[in-house]
Amino acid sequence: IPPLAIVAALLVAPVFYLLRLSFFRPVPGRMDLVPGVTLFNYEKLLFDGFYLGVLLNTLWLSFLITALSLVLGYLLAYFLWRIARPWKVILTLLVVAPMMIGIVVRAYGWMILLGDAGVINGFLKAVGLIDHALPLMFNDAAIVIGLTHVQLPFMVLSILAALDRVDPAMAEAAETLGANRIRTVWHVILPLSFPGVVAGCTLVFTLNMTAFATPILLGGSGTPVMTVLIYQQFSQVFNWPFGSAVAVALLVLTFLVLFIFLRIVMRRAAAWMESRPEEHAT
Repeated sequence: IPPLAIVAALLVAPVFYLLRLSFFRPVPGRMDLVPGVTLFNYEKLLFDGFYLGVLLNTLWLSFLITALSLVLGYLLAYFLWRIARPWKVILTLLVVAPMMIGIVVRAYGWMILLGDAGVINGFLKAVGLIDHALPLMFNDAAIVIGLTHVQLPFMVLSILAALDRVDPAMAEAAETLGANRIRTVWHVILPLSFPGVVAGCTLVFTLNMTAFATPILLGGSGTPVMTVLIYQQFSQVFNWPFGSAVAVALLVLTFLVLFIFLRIVMRRAAAWMESRPEEHAT
């Protein structure tokens, strides 16, 4: 009961307050909140081209970063799974090490690397590949690079935990029966580690949708993502009803995407088990 009370007081109650606030109608020239029930804020979010573009861009970046994290994370997790035990421990610690550094510090590190006078542009100029600095900062590309770096350890640890439950003898048996390394991974290892893939994608997508520090530092104050828009509405424009509507929409959209994703995954898993009843029974 005490933990539930803490969650209710610090999480559920504020969310319901935001939901209530999102139905207020803002009054131009007034900063006080005028109670009422209106869908004006949601209509503005869904039917204004700019705000709808911010919503779609947030979705696109979250999907893209999740896909990149999945590909890179699976390759790294598979490598850690196959390597000898002493090296596995050391390299896993190196994967986790960036999580011990604050997100803001990591973002400033990428600013040093990606800036107009940063390490990457300086190196490319020094070798004569470019004459002018490449626009690597304050755009979507910088956000993708920064957030992929932030989210990669979560994906690696989720997949590695699933791979550790796979018996290595199954891969050896597949290779003994004539399967090459790629077919073994695709037909044997990947299906057995699929729960880790699902867990990693769910966690990383949620963190991408709600990321704030990395997008605003690497993408700039004009970054078209919903978290930055919420911050601007609350702290700069002081349009709390519309900011609340954006926050509620972000919460609902994240849950909706995850619900659809998990439903599809569960149906595919059920169909796969029904098509192999004898293997499932074994």
